[in-house]
Amino acid sequence: MWSPSEQGMSGSEMAVVSSMPPAELVARTTPVVSTMNITKSSGVHIGPKFVSVTQNVENAELVKAYSCPQYVWTVVRNTSRAERLSCACAAFALVLCTVLILYFTLVVKRGELNVVDRAPHEWNITREDWLARDMTGNNTVAQFAPLKLVVVQHTVSPECHRFTNCAAELRNLQNYFLESKHLGYDIPYNYLIGNEGRVYQGRGWNREGAHTRGFNRCSLGVAFIGDYREELPIHSRVTDLQLQRFNMLLEDGVTLGFLRPDYSILPAKDVQDSASPGSNLYRALHKLDHYERTHSFRGMKCEAIYDKLGLPYHL
Repeated sequence: MWSPSEQGMSGSEMAVVSSMPPAELVARTTPVVSTMNITKSSGVHIGPKFVSVTQNVENAELVKAYSCPQYVWTVVRNTSRAERLSCACAAFALVLCTVLILYFTLVVKRGELNVVDRAPHEWNITREDWLARDMTGNNTVAQFAPLKLVVVQHTVSPECHRFTNCAAELRNLQNYFLESKHLGYDIPYNYLIGNEGRVYQGRGWNREGAHTRGFNRCSLGVAFIGDYREELPIHSRVTDLQLQRFNMLLEDGVTLGFLRPDYSILPAKDVQDSASPGSNLYRALHKLDHYERTHSFRGMKCEAIYDKLGLPYHL
């Protein structure tokens, strides 16, 4: 127990202290430590710890107050009716798009793969088979029969990989040529090759086509369906089956007497200024045995070509 004299008090101060009540005496005599000094003390750091604890408590209360369900409800409650309706519509549209994507990916595409591609004939499809409209024009190529030249084009139209699709594509092509104000004639090719490898009758044998100016009277016009310009980002690719069926068509023409056994295959770009039949198909034709490699018929008429080749034709 400390005594007043030990605190260095004077006599008058000691008299005042002795007259104080015990409680007041304790309050006055208890050592007082400056809060500022404690806060700045490197040993205690009460000030920063107090702030840190306070911040942690506030963060905990904030997390507690805004847990996920409560936060969502708070946001919904503070938005207008129009905003809530807009969000609901956006969510519905997102769900609907997701359902449609899954439906077409899993159901429709799978159904298409299960469709059997049936056709009236394995590879040779007539005009009646693809429901062609009545033929217009009756000009024949009898003057130069049997034909020496086979000119190859491409249609620059959508591909088709099933009989039903190819038949529809041929009807579209025929309607385009028949209903055009500047054309008004039947489908211009004698035969067409589908992307699935079938051969489709256009104007057929012994009919003058409208495919290559200057050569229609003395050539068979064959078109591959699609666009075979491989310099384009999206283009058709010629298949081995297409080339096989193309050769079958020509050999059939020789057997029937419409083509000469030594017939020559001419890509359209070899006889006129054209990109047809496209670079992809053009290279494929180079590999065929009957490809005409001299490129000597450009700009010539039918009579001049037959005279040059020493072939007879009817006047």
